[in-house]
Amino acid sequence: MDMTSMLVFCVVVLLCYYALRTPNNIPMGPLTVPLLGNIPQLIGRNPLLLFRKWRKQYGDVFSVYMGSQLLIVLNGYTTIKEALVARGNVLSERPHNFLLDKIKDGEGIIFASEASWKKQRKLAVNCLQELGFGRNSFEICVADEAKILIELIEQNADNALNLKDILTTCVANVICGIMFGRRFSHEDKQFLDILANISEDAKNLGNTNILINCFPFLQYFPGDLLGTQIILEHKQVFQKFYEGLYESHQSTLDENNPRDFMDLYLIKMKNNSTLSSKEENANIVANLKALVGDLFGAGTETTSTTLLWAVLYLLHYPDVQEKCYDEIQTVLGMERLPSLDDRSHLPYCEATILETLRIAAVVPLAVPHATTRDVYFRGFRIPKESSILINLDSILHDCDIFNDPGVFRPERFLDSSGQVRKPKEFIPFSCGRRVCIGKKVARMELFIFLTTMIQKFQFLPVDPCHLPDLEGNLGLSFAPKYFQVKIVRRQDVKS
Repeated sequence: MDMTSMLVFCVVVLLCYYALRTPNNIPMGPLTVPLLGNIPQLIGRNPLLLFRKWRKQYGDVFSVYMGSQLLIVLNGYTTIKEALVARGNVLSERPHNFLLDKIKDGEGIIFASEASWKKQRKLAVNCLQELGFGRNSFEICVADEAKILIELIEQNADNALNLKDILTTCVANVICGIMFGRRFSHEDKQFLDILANISEDAKNLGNTNILINCFPFLQYFPGDLLGTQIILEHKQVFQKFYEGLYESHQSTLDENNPRDFMDLYLIKMKNNSTLSSKEENANIVANLKALVGDLFGAGTETTSTTLLWAVLYLLHYPDVQEKCYDEIQTVLGMERLPSLDDRSHLPYCEATILETLRIAAVVPLAVPHATTRDVYFRGFRIPKESSILINLDSILHDCDIFNDPGVFRPERFLDSSGQVRKPKEFIPFSCGRRVCIGKKVARMELFIFLTTMIQKFQFLPVDPCHLPDLEGNLGLSFAPKYFQVKIVRRQDVKS
């Protein structure tokens, strides 16, 4: 047999193999390439744009293959709500993930399996509620950090500035106050390295995660082809950081006077544990580090990224920025800083935040779901251990729900009397059993940080003739590309 015949024979065998192994009655989807699935169509392209195209072709439930791994993509509000709310009891598992299994040592809440997630989430929510998490009493922590944010921006007024590091550190310190009972200096190198690592991992894990899960052998290629080694090195840095905090809390713990989340977690685990001392300690440490890592990483990255998007859109829509400023001036003036009590009196500012959450869609594909058994949904069979992608972008950018979805228009969240209205389809934090537990605090931070920034400063493009790109980078989150902004003090604008 010559080489050409051999090649044709191999291709035919592969095609037959894939045709025979394709599960019956699964949703339709784009044509796949043997061994690679739909990876060639996705490499170097924005998957959100492809998903919009494929939704038109195949409907609200379609399939995609990443190598041999089947992904079911759910689109549209009705479909997603049915899956996460009505069928949440069978569609709320997390898929097996090769890379994350290498990264995590304990069970957190974001990527935990259903059984472990229930226990960890209940414990986390109880601890957070005791700390006032999400209630107005927690506002003082956010307000204090907002003052520091203003001071830091003030130091760079009249200069071109990239706000990412400042915003990330201030948002992170809010979470640190909850988790660790302390804040960190903006000059603390270890802390800054931690935040830089979180940002880098959020950017890289998306593509790396897909490829390494499909083809685990790639981790052994020379040159750290997919950045796997860097991610694992970051893990060691995180572990050292969390272990130091754990040991400090353990040595100073007063069960009658818990100071923060770590204290409360340790106390509750100690009181509820039935394990032996050695097992108990190993289990508590691993789960605490995983849980703290989830809350700290997710709470920092998503909120700071949303604030960055807000500033970027204000550069592109200066009329929106001035309407927000005028509203703040009418209600507050310049002397008093915004508070949560002002939210109902600043509807345009609130609408601007809602519009940022919608158009930016910082976590557009949520966190993948899965099922532990075959499930029938919308007339299709979802095979056991399939990954399920929740395409929130299909809702937040649905032209049937939000007219002209690519246009930044806060007015879409205002009724005829100028008051805030949110359609039921507005679910930037997802919905159902696995909904983000930190969404109330995130909304609190977004309101106080953004209104305080607009009250004190005007944000202008460094080059008015070349505005920063509105295209983002999709990793674990959807983040804007690097950009700088010119900061002008509002009193200077007036004069």
